[in-house]
Amino acid sequence: MSVKEIFNFKDRIFVELEDMILPNQKEMKVFRLRFKPHTVAVLPLANNGKVWLLEQYRPAIKKWILEAPAGTGDTGEDPVKTALRELEEETGFRDPERLEKVAEAYVSPGYTTEYMHYFLAWNPKPGKPHPEEHEIINVKEFDLNEALNMIKEGKIIDAKTIILLLYAKLKINKVI
Repeated sequence: MSVKEIFNFKDRIFVELEDMILPNQKEMKVFRLRFKPHTVAVLPLANNGKVWLLEQYRPAIKKWILEAPAGTGDTGEDPVKTALRELEEETGFRDPERLEKVAEAYVSPGYTTEYMHYFLAWNPKPGKPHPEEHEIINVKEFDLNEALNMIKEGKIIDAKTIILLLYAKLKINKVI
């Protein structure tokens, strides 16, 4: 069957339409976003329970949201290197005492190949952010418990951030 590339964004994100035959032999047109090679999300946090999130304007949903730093890797780039790069670009934080990978997963396999690696960056050193031109970002500090309550209150609505905040609480409480 055939794959038609509709759009290519910086050789990292591709919009495709594919005619495919499913395992049950039915034909289907599949519209997908293909990511190359991977994405990362990284939560900077301190041993005392402080976390830093981005208040970022997201044009796709026309809203300001609170979220963990995240981004797309370069071809051949290790996810650890991507996480450290995104952390420094978006928050200014660098050289964490420990960068801990806590999970990896498909973000939404119904329409995208995006595969995300999730990291906790323990006790990073502060610095000056240098976001990309299109990123409108403010770095905000929260107590972890406050951030968890913000999930309950509907103030944090980003899935990757929710995952990382829950992992942070489990790690601090030594549950996992």
